[in-house]
Amino acid sequence: MSEKKSYAKFARFSGIGVQMGVIIGGFAWLGNYLDKKQGNQTAWWTLGLTLFGVGSSLYLMIKEVIKMGKEDDKK
Repeated sequence: MSEKKSYAKFARFSGIGVQMGVIIGGFAWLGNYLDKKQGNQTAWWTLGLTLFGVGSSLYLMIKEVIKMGKEDDKK
């Protein structure tokens, strides 16, 4: 594998990591906002939406990895 291709894969995976952080952080913020707005003593919105964000970001990451694998098989 050429050095240029390895940097391209590294950049793609770095982007996936940033995307995961933004998705999880965004859903956690939204859950926290909803819990405070409703005055909940237990942070159910935060917990639920954060877990939803983790699941969503993992789904997107797995989808991207499968796509990258298919692109490598074509080459």
